[in-house]
Amino acid sequence: MTLSVSERRRQRHNLQRLHGECELNYVRLLRLMPGPPQLGQSIGVDFTHESNSGMHLRTDEVTRYTHLLSISAKSARPEWLPEIQIKVRIYHDAKMAEVVEWCSDRTIPWELAEKSSMQAPDEKWQWNMFLSDLLAHGLSHGMSKVKVSL
Repeated sequence: MTLSVSERRRQRHNLQRLHGECELNYVRLLRLMPGPPQLGQSIGVDFTHESNSGMHLRTDEVTRYTHLLSISAKSARPEWLPEIQIKVRIYHDAKMAEVVEWCSDRTIPWELAEKSSMQAPDEKWQWNMFLSDLLAHGLSHGMSKVKVSL
Protein backbone atom coordinates (compact mmCIF):
# COMPACT_ATOMS: atom_id res chain seq x y z
CA MET A 1 0.00 0.00 0.00
CA THR A 2 1.41 3.38 -1.02
CA LEU A 3 0.84 6.36 1.29
CA SER A 4 -0.01 9.79 -0.08
CA VAL A 5 2.16 12.78 0.85
CA SER A 6 -0.40 14.08 3.35
CA GLU A 7 -0.70 10.62 4.96
CA ARG A 8 3.10 10.42 5.29
CA ARG A 9 3.18 13.87 6.92
CA ARG A 10 0.48 12.89 9.40
CA GLN A 11 2.31 9.66 10.19
CA ARG A 12 5.61 11.49 10.72
CA HIS A 13 4.02 13.98 13.17
CA ASN A 14 1.99 11.38 15.02
CA LEU A 15 2.10 12.05 18.77
CA GLN A 16 1.48 8.38 19.59
CA ARG A 17 4.56 7.37 17.60
CA LEU A 18 6.65 10.02 19.37
CA HIS A 19 5.44 8.83 22.77
CA GLY A 20 6.12 5.24 21.78
CA GLU A 21 9.69 6.15 20.82
CA CYS A 22 10.16 8.04 24.11
CA GLU A 23 8.97 4.93 25.98
CA LEU A 24 11.47 2.77 24.08
CA ASN A 25 14.25 5.27 24.83
CA TYR A 26 13.37 5.03 28.53
CA VAL A 27 13.78 1.25 28.42
CA ARG A 28 17.05 1.53 26.46
CA LEU A 29 18.48 4.01 28.97
CA LEU A 30 17.55 1.76 31.89
CA ARG A 31 19.34 -1.14 30.20
CA LEU A 32 22.50 0.97 29.78
CA MET A 33 22.52 2.20 33.37
CA PRO A 34 23.61 -0.09 36.23
CA GLY A 35 20.82 1.05 38.57
CA PRO A 36 18.81 4.11 39.51
CA PRO A 37 20.68 7.24 38.37
CA GLN A 38 22.54 9.10 41.11
CA LEU A 39 23.55 12.74 40.92
CA GLY A 40 27.03 13.01 39.39
CA GLN A 41 27.04 9.42 38.13
CA SER A 42 28.98 8.96 34.90
CA ILE A 43 28.81 6.05 32.49
CA GLY A 44 31.13 5.62 29.54
CA VAL A 45 30.12 3.30 26.72
CA ASP A 46 32.89 2.40 24.27
CA PHE A 47 31.78 0.97 20.94
CA THR A 48 33.66 -2.30 20.48
CA HIS A 49 33.94 -2.29 16.70
CA GLU A 50 35.06 1.34 16.27
CA SER A 51 38.23 2.83 17.69
CA ASN A 52 37.92 6.06 19.64
CA SER A 53 34.13 6.12 19.51
CA GLY A 54 31.41 5.78 22.08
CA MET A 55 29.18 7.84 24.30
CA HIS A 56 29.25 9.29 27.77
CA LEU A 57 26.20 9.62 30.04
CA ARG A 58 26.21 11.89 33.11
CA THR A 59 23.39 12.47 35.60
CA ASP A 60 23.02 16.25 36.05
CA GLU A 61 19.79 16.48 38.02
CA VAL A 62 17.78 14.14 40.21
CA THR A 63 14.24 14.89 41.37
CA ARG A 64 11.49 12.69 42.74
CA TYR A 65 9.97 11.78 39.36
CA THR A 66 12.57 12.89 36.81
CA HIS A 67 16.28 12.82 36.05
CA LEU A 68 18.26 14.96 33.64
CA LEU A 69 21.08 13.26 31.74
CA SER A 70 23.78 14.77 29.55
CA ILE A 71 24.82 12.47 26.74
CA SER A 72 27.81 13.17 24.53
CA ALA A 73 28.74 11.06 21.53
CA LYS A 74 32.35 10.81 20.46
CA SER A 75 33.59 9.50 17.15
CA ALA A 76 36.29 10.01 14.58
CA ARG A 77 34.88 13.13 12.91
CA PRO A 78 36.15 16.11 10.96
CA GLU A 79 37.26 19.09 13.08
CA TRP A 80 34.55 21.34 11.65
CA LEU A 81 31.79 18.97 12.81
CA PRO A 82 30.76 19.78 16.40
CA GLU A 83 30.64 17.12 19.09
CA ILE A 84 27.13 15.87 19.65
CA GLN A 85 25.78 16.75 23.08
CA ILE A 86 22.23 15.94 24.10
CA LYS A 87 20.27 16.59 27.28
CA VAL A 88 17.62 13.98 28.03
CA ARG A 89 14.85 14.26 30.61
CA ILE A 90 13.79 10.89 32.07
CA TYR A 91 10.21 10.82 33.37
CA HIS A 92 9.95 7.83 35.72
CA ASP A 93 6.23 8.25 36.38
CA ALA A 94 5.42 8.20 32.64
CA LYS A 95 8.27 5.77 31.84
CA MET A 96 9.54 8.04 29.04
CA ALA A 97 12.83 9.66 28.05
CA GLU A 98 12.75 12.77 25.87
CA VAL A 99 15.47 14.91 24.30
CA VAL A 100 15.14 18.42 25.75
CA GLU A 101 18.30 20.04 24.35
CA TRP A 102 20.53 19.38 21.33
CA CYS A 103 24.13 20.66 21.15
CA SER A 104 23.40 23.48 23.65
CA ASP A 105 20.86 24.80 21.18
CA ARG A 106 17.36 24.05 20.02
CA THR A 107 18.23 23.50 16.37
CA ILE A 108 19.41 20.43 14.54
CA PRO A 109 22.97 21.13 13.34
CA TRP A 110 22.68 19.61 9.88
CA GLU A 111 19.88 21.97 8.85
CA LEU A 112 22.29 24.77 8.06
CA ALA A 113 19.90 26.61 5.74
CA GLU A 114 17.54 27.52 8.58
CA LYS A 115 18.03 30.35 11.02
CA SER A 116 18.75 29.18 14.55
CA SER A 117 15.41 30.48 15.86
CA MET A 118 13.45 28.36 13.39
CA GLN A 119 12.65 24.71 13.83
CA ALA A 120 11.80 22.02 11.35
CA PRO A 121 8.23 20.69 11.70
CA ASP A 122 9.53 17.27 12.75
CA GLU A 123 12.57 18.44 14.73
CA LYS A 124 11.43 16.91 18.02
CA TRP A 125 10.90 13.60 16.21
CA GLN A 126 14.39 13.79 14.67
CA TRP A 127 16.04 14.47 18.05
CA ASN A 128 14.33 11.51 19.67
CA MET A 129 14.98 9.19 16.72
CA PHE A 130 18.68 10.09 16.86
CA LEU A 131 18.70 9.27 20.58
CA SER A 132 16.94 6.01 19.78
CA ASP A 133 19.59 5.06 17.20
CA LEU A 134 22.45 6.07 19.51
CA LEU A 135 21.11 4.06 22.45
CA ALA A 136 20.34 1.01 20.29
CA HIS A 137 23.87 1.17 18.88
CA GLY A 138 25.30 1.44 22.39
CA LEU A 139 23.31 -1.57 23.56
CA SER A 140 24.32 -3.76 20.64
CA HIS A 141 27.96 -2.66 20.20
CA GLY A 142 28.99 -1.13 23.51
CA MET A 143 30.88 -2.03 26.65
CA SER A 144 29.90 0.04 29.71
CA LYS A 145 32.26 1.51 32.26
CA VAL A 146 30.65 3.02 35.33
CA LYS A 147 32.14 5.81 37.40
CA VAL A 148 30.15 7.14 40.31
CA SER A 149 31.16 10.57 41.58
CA LEU A 150 29.26 11.64 44.68
